[in-house]
Amino acid sequence: MGAAGKAMALLAAGLAAEFVASSAFAQTPERFVGTLSCAKSTFAKPARREPVTIEIAGNVARYRHTVLNEDGTAGVGMETGEGTIGKDGKVTLVGAWKGRGGLYAYEARYAGTLAAKSGELAGNQAWTIHGRKDERSCTMILSKRGRGLLRWRTREQAVERQREANARGTK
Repeated sequence: MGAAGKAMALLAAGLAAEFVASSAFAQTPERFVGTLSCAKSTFAKPARREPVTIEIAGNVARYRHTVLNEDGTAGVGMETGEGTIGKDGKVTLVGAWKGRGGLYAYEARYAGTLAAKSGELAGNQAWTIHGRKDERSCTMILSKRGRGLLRWRTREQAVERQREANARGTK
């Protein structure tokens, strides 16, 4: 094989490898992680901030979130749901969770926009506990870098450090 033939073979192999790599990349779901923050309600006395994950395959977004017990110390189930993403990034996620025995359950709906690197959705959870109904509002703050929950903690820690510095400076 001559130099021209070798160059063509290398070019063809390179293009084939690029095609395989881009096909594999297209198959890999995108992932957003972050914080689901919910207000207190009649049933859930303290406001909550908990991790949430959204995976996107094509134009479908699926999310999952661990539901914690009343005092926030243990997981009792998994809230899951999904929705279709528009070309403009707008999405509405609909999901639910049902506790063992069916005495605790809620339906959830969150709507907002997912951008290239982050997103924010707002909505509510409609709870039924022992036949009584209540709702609470929730917000999802998401990041593709996987630092949604960490970023919230870092920001809170920075505010606390600033308060401490101010307190030391005024004494």
